[in-house]
Formats: sequence, C-alpha cells, structure tokens
Amino acid sequence: MNRKPAYLTLLLALLHGGAGITILVIASWFIAVSAIAPIGFNYVIPAVVIRALALLRIASGYASMWVGHNDLLARIAGVRLLVFSQLENNQISDKAFTTEALSQHTEELASRWVAWIAPLSSVVFIFASLCGVAIWLNFPGASFVIGLFAIWLGAVVLQGVGALTIAKRATHQNKVFRQQTADFFNNSAIWHLDNALHGTFNHASNDMSAHEKQRVPSAAKVWHYQIAQKQKAQRTAWWFQGGAFVAVITVMSGVFSPISDLVFLPIAIVVPMILLASPDWAGAAFHSISKFAQYKQSVSALKKLKTTPITVAGKKDVTQSLTLSKFGANSRRMNLVNATLPAKGIVCICGPSGCGKSSLLQSIAGLLPATGQRVIDGVSVPEGLITNWRYVEQEPIVLSGSVVMNLNPAGANIDQDEMFSLLDKLGLNELLPLTSWVGKAGRTLSGGERKRLALARALLTSTNTNANVLLIDEPFEGLDIHTQQRVCEVLNSYSTNKLVLIASHVTPNALNVVSTIQLGEASIQSASKELGAASLL
Repeated sequence: MNRKPAYLTLLLALLHGGAGITILVIASWFIAVSAIAPIGFNYVIPAVVIRALALLRIASGYASMWVGHNDLLARIAGVRLLVFSQLENNQISDKAFTTEALSQHTEELASRWVAWIAPLSSVVFIFASLCGVAIWLNFPGASFVIGLFAIWLGAVVLQGVGALTIAKRATHQNKVFRQQTADFFNNSAIWHLDNALHGTFNHASNDMSAHEKQRVPSAAKVWHYQIAQKQKAQRTAWWFQGGAFVAVITVMSGVFSPISDLVFLPIAIVVPMILLASPDWAGAAFHSISKFAQYKQSVSALKKLKTTPITVAGKKDVTQSLTLSKFGANSRRMNLVNATLPAKGIVCICGPSGCGKSSLLQSIAGLLPATGQRVIDGVSVPEGLITNWRYVEQEPIVLSGSVVMNLNPAGANIDQDEMFSLLDKLGLNELLPLTSWVGKAGRTLSGGERKRLALARALLTSTNTNANVLLIDEPFEGLDIHTQQRVCEVLNSYSTNKLVLIASHVTPNALNVVSTIQLGEASIQSASKELGAASLL
C-alpha cells in the first residue's frame, strides 16, 4: 500500500490546523494593537497576512479532503483484497460475519488516517507548538496553555479507555444481532407454526403480541452503545470546554499575573483567545478517539475471524460427461445419487423443500464435504473445490458498491457492452448506468434483482474464464412468469456448449432441460431427454 497519499493527507491536515490557529493568534493580537496603536500604524500588512492565511487554510482543507478521500477509496480496495485473499479457499464458519460485517470492519481499517490519525496528530501538533511558542516568547499566562494541554491529554486518555470498553460491547452486541437475524430468517419457513403454537398474532388488531416482539431480533442494544459512545465523547468535550473557560476567567482576573500586563501588553490577549477557542479546534479530537476505539475492535474481529478450509481439487473441464456414483453431501440426511450428466445442457435437481437439493449442488461443486465419487470424462476426481466451476448461491452476495463493481469485482477485462447486453436480457435495465450505486449490501434491490445480478456476475466471469460448468441454486425463486422466461432464455443460450446444474423446486416450461435428478424422501428418480434413464439410489 502506497503511504504517500496518507502522509500528504496528514501534512495537509497539519497545515490546515496550523493556519487556523495562526489566524487566531495574529487576529487577536491585531485587535488588541488596533485599540492602542499610534497614528501611522500600518494596518495593511496584518490584514494581508490574515487573508493569505485564510486562503491557505481553505485550500489545505479542501486538498486534505480530496487527497484523503482518494486515499480512503484506494485503502478500502487494498484492505478488502487482502481480506479476500486470506479467505480464498476458506469458508466463514461464523454466520454473524456477513459481507456487510466484513465491509464495516474493512472500512474502519482503511479510514484510520482520515478518521483519527490526522485529527489527533493535528491537535497534538498545534498544542505542542503553542506551548513552545508561548514559552519562547514569554507570553503572559503561557503556563495556562501548558496546563490546558495537560488536561487535554488526560481527557483523551480517559476518553480512550471508556471508548474502548463501549466499542467492545457494541461489537459484541452487533455480532449477536447479526447471528440472531440470520437464525430468524433461516427459520422463516416455520414462522406460521410458531405463531399457531403460541397464538402470537392478534388478527383483530394486526399487532404482534409481547411473545412475538421478544422473538424478533432487535438492534436496540447496538443502537444503545452507539449512542453511548457519542454521549461519552460529548461529555468529555463539555468538561474540557468548562476547564478552558475557567482558565480564561483565571487569566483575565490577573490572579497569577499582574492585571497591568493584560491592559498594556497587546500580546497578552493571545493566551485568553487561545483558551477561549480551544474547545472548537481541540474538542473534536474526542470524537476521533471513538473512531480509534472502533478501529481497534475491527482489527481484533478480523484477527478472530473463524474460517473452515476448503479442500481444492483444482481445475477440471467436462468434455464428455460428469458421473456421480453413490454421491451425496457428507453428514446430510439424503439419499445417495447415481447419475451420468452430459457435458452440455441444463440438468435440474428437483424435489420438495428440505430434500437436500442445495446440499447436493454444493457438494458437486466441492463446497461441502461429500461421500461417493465424481467422475469427469472417466477419471475420478478427488474431493474438493473445482476452481473453474461457477456456483451461484441461493441467497446471493451483493457488494456495497456500483453495478459494475458487482458484475466485475475482480477487475477482470470484461467488456462493458457485454455487461449492458446481459443486463438487458435479464431485465435489469433499471440498474443502469453501470456506475449506479446499489446501496448498502444491495438493500435497495429486490430479491429477484439480487438473484439476477449474481447470475449475471457468474455468467460474465464464466465466459471470460472459460468455465464450462455453472451451478445455480434456486434462480427462479421470487421471479414473475415474464422474468422467469427471460432468465430461461439466457440459460438456454448459455447451455448450448456448457453444463448448467440448477437446484430448484420451480422448473419453468421455457427451460430446455436435458436431464432431471428428482430427490425425494422415499426415492430418487432421474429422467433424461438425451441420455435416457439413469439409475439412482
């Protein structure tokens, strides 16, 4: 990762802060001098200096935001690629670590320069410089600036300790909420049984009972800790502001220095002005400490990320046939399958919900441990992931980014005209242009749009990497008849020279199926249009 943009961001932030505090010092001195200046005093030079500093502050501020924003985007990409490389050929075993959670943690890691390193460094630099200048020029009340600096450092340390504790609790509650949400939606098929058993739904009022409200996952504790983090930073800022005002009153009262100094020395007004303005330019650091605390939690969370290694079988091309012999997902209650599948065409894995369609599809791809044999063109393939096959999950992952980022997340050389054409065929014209933002984890998209977007991504990568097997889990779920027709046309065209395996309880008439594997509780049957009947156990 190139550190030059980050260091430039820091330098510009220091320049921005330094210009601001210099304007304050010169302006306060200028005001005091103007009150007692003799005739002939040159007012132009201080005014010009203040204007020049103001322009420098504005320019450095905008430049810092521009450089910092570009550096942030580059760092997010770099951190995510690093995380993805560590996850290669591994499965995340913790359901709470969704792509959205990983996105949040990687953003925290990538934004550290903008979020807390630059702001904290700027305040420390300004405070230390003020203390040095005050001592060097022997400002009246310079000890108050040093004292306020010490108070600020103590407040930062205390704020940091509290922020780390709150961030740890917030991260834990966030993980619990994600786990509960995943379990809740995974059990959606039996919600009606739970309602019928407990009588939780009041049909007269259309309101949920207390039991139902308790069962539904709530993010209240997550929000509680997020609010508590902000409130703690605000309270620390208020205490610091109170200390600064007390210091101003003490200086102006002349308790520790003769009041004549404040009356007859224009430079003496500088220290009260610095103390009075310190909450504005130093108080914001307390919110940066909260960002630092969250950063530490994100580092810890990614280090503790639990993954399960996936055995890799390498690249395999099907040129003649794919044979499954007494094959099935290991540790799954499903009948074993014997079938010979063609090298091209569409094969459907059908059956009622819970019969093991998805498990069989994933075990064929090598994502799940399997029992039995996979034989490609007469050669038995060892257990493991076949890396040049493409699998489209039942609940597709949508990245928090643009359409083109979701279609080409690896930055491969995919022609945009090809993207336009495929989106049009799948009825996804509403997602255009390709630079359109799909929202946080694709929340703005419907379930059908998410499925088709993931299908388009798999088709594009398959075409550009010469993958000749595509495995799709429930591609027609949530689609109307017209949209199913469009998806069928795309799959029919794709399957003319490639093998497409589809696990689905819906088989549209428009789909050109050459073979069917029927899964059921008592028996498994197979019918084939091209190869004839296959023997399945």
